[in-house]
Formats: sequence, C-alpha cells, structure tokens
Amino acid sequence: MIDNPKKIWYSKLNEWDERYDQGMAITRRESREQAVCCLYEYEVQPEKTVAEIAEAAAEQRGQEMSPFARLIAETTVRNLAEIDEKIAVSSDNWRFGRIGKVSLAILRLAVCELCFLPEPTPEEIAVNEALELARLLDTDKAIPYINGVLAKVIKDRT
Repeated sequence: MIDNPKKIWYSKLNEWDERYDQGMAITRRESREQAVCCLYEYEVQPEKTVAEIAEAAAEQRGQEMSPFARLIAETTVRNLAEIDEKIAVSSDNWRFGRIGKVSLAILRLAVCELCFLPEPTPEEIAVNEALELARLLDTDKAIPYINGVLAKVIKDRT
C-alpha cells in the first residue's frame, strides 16, 4: 500500500519536469497519471476546481498539466455523479464509501474514458491503462478489484 499518495504525486511531477526540460512530449500514459493525481486531489479537496488544482501544481513545478490530462480531469468532474453511479452499481459486494481514494481516482478516470469523452477510448486500452496506473499508484489488491469493476461497467453499457 502506498504510504503517502502525495509522495507519488511529487515524484511523478519531477519525472514530468525532466521530460519537459529535455524537450520531450508527455505521453498519454503520463497524462493519465497527471489526471489521476488531479482527481485524487479533487477527492481530498472537493472545494477546489480542476483548474485551481492544475494551477497550484503548475506553480509548484513550473509546468502546465497536459491538455489530455486536463480534458480527462474536467470531463470526469463534470460527469462525476453519473461516473460514481456506474462505479457503485458495478462494485458488487463493496460499498462505494469503502473504495480507496487512489482506486476511486483510477476508476473514475477509466469510466470517463470509456463513457464520457467525445471520442471514447477503446475498452482494451482504457482497462489496460487503468491496471497499469493501479500497479504504479495503488496496492496489489486493487488491481483485480479495478479490473472487475471495469469489466462490469463495460458489460452493462453494451
């Protein structure tokens, strides 16, 4: 289990800064990491907007959130009630309130990508990226849980 998710957030910021300093473009996976970190912050501080969270992060590290990360984070927050309903319905035998904040941020991002983006992400990519984020940011126990919830979300939408 991650002792301090903010520690991960700040270490990822340093990696992204180095890539930008070297003139390298940020990948979609890195954008998803940024979006998950933003969604985690939003869960902890719901009184802040995505723009405020992104602005504070940019001030701290001197780098803007990628456009793709901002699109995912803003779309997720805009559709949060519907996304949370899909997650709750798909979380068999698990109360919504018991979902860890990191797992919830990853699930929200994936459900947003599957159901709410103007051009939805293909199912295989959305699930794989969510599982990779879980491997990076969450506990080992979260991986099969996230996989199961997303499988049910996909099944229920088709």
